[in-house]
Amino acid sequence: MESKQENVQGLIRVTRDKLLKAGYTTLGLPERVWRNLDSYMSQKGLTHFSEEIGMQFLEERYSFSANPLSNSNMDRLRAIQLLVDCQAQQPISVRRSRQGGEIAEAFTLVFTAFLDYERNKGLSERTMGSHLLYLRRFSWYLAERNISQLMEITVSHVYEFIQFSASSRSKSTVYCTACLLRTLFRFLFDQELISENLALTVPRVKCSKKARIPSAYSQEEIEQVLACVDRGNPKGKRDYAMLLMATRLGMRASDICGLTFENFKWESDTIEWRQGKTDKWVVLPLLTDVGEAVIDYLKYGRPPVDAKEIFLRLSAPIGPMKAPTLHSVVTYYMRKANIPIPEGKKHGPHALRHSLASALLRNRTPMPVISEVLGHTSTDTTAVYLKIDILQLHEYALPVPPLEVWRGGGMA
Repeated sequence: MESKQENVQGLIRVTRDKLLKAGYTTLGLPERVWRNLDSYMSQKGLTHFSEEIGMQFLEERYSFSANPLSNSNMDRLRAIQLLVDCQAQQPISVRRSRQGGEIAEAFTLVFTAFLDYERNKGLSERTMGSHLLYLRRFSWYLAERNISQLMEITVSHVYEFIQFSASSRSKSTVYCTACLLRTLFRFLFDQELISENLALTVPRVKCSKKARIPSAYSQEEIEQVLACVDRGNPKGKRDYAMLLMATRLGMRASDICGLTFENFKWESDTIEWRQGKTDKWVVLPLLTDVGEAVIDYLKYGRPPVDAKEIFLRLSAPIGPMKAPTLHSVVTYYMRKANIPIPEGKKHGPHALRHSLASALLRNRTPMPVISEVLGHTSTDTTAVYLKIDILQLHEYALPVPPLEVWRGGGMA
């Protein structure tokens, strides 16, 4: 959900005021986390807060993923969640969340069995990670309502959970949650763990990707972004190579961050990787400027550490780059290049991917070729980009009758 605040300082101020009005007299740890967050976002050139940026901050500032369930990290997570709740206009409290990173105990065994069942279908780890997240939320929703047995789950609980999710999550998240619940309840019913097939009662959530217009930038704007990167230092060399991966090859952020030395086939001038989203292998030519940028980074910018991943953080703890960090990198250079970013327009790696698709369409590249470049499993997925190719759409626009015709038909 988009922030209602002008900037992160405004969001922090509103959150603080709400807590003080609720009777809290001291906000020691949240205040410290918020100050560090404010400083972090200032250094990154970010102003508008999101849950994704908050989690990225926790990872980079506190190495959150190394020990997410420690008391300190749980309290830091809660400080970020306070801002998320305020942003979504939800009731807020400094009480530590009981959810942690695990499924509620009463449902651990059966939900884990369901996840194993799903994994055996050959689903990607990224999809399984999303499944686990939605199941955690659902399990704790039930636990907080004193539901500890599967047979106690009713239609009302299903509807209430979907409504609760819709109040604070994006439509696409609610859609994916509903889809997972249907699969879960079918599994439970087939295993005779529930007596009613609740899959039939899960509300339908409409979320068509085809209804959205992808965010894209002109090739002139893309070149402005690339031109403003200072390639005279290790960070610039790394960032420039990663930006080229997104703009020239249309790679997703997670795939760029996951690249290893084995993905580069220098002898054949190709780059080959298995997409995290679709689990599909993609083979593309290793374009000259992309290859030269990667070599420049490897020789003069990459930290001399033993890691299989190509792109690494430059500050301790040194490790693989993460997708949210790359999102911040793209946003930073977008703002540095003074690229106009209207309200609601995306400005991360995926927007660069969309921009490549738009450029290919403008150059009359056949749809199957674009699908192959982007790693889509169907041209139906690629067809959504037709909406951003305004020049081609103009060719199919129907002529508007002269005003006199309308008058003659009684339409004036």
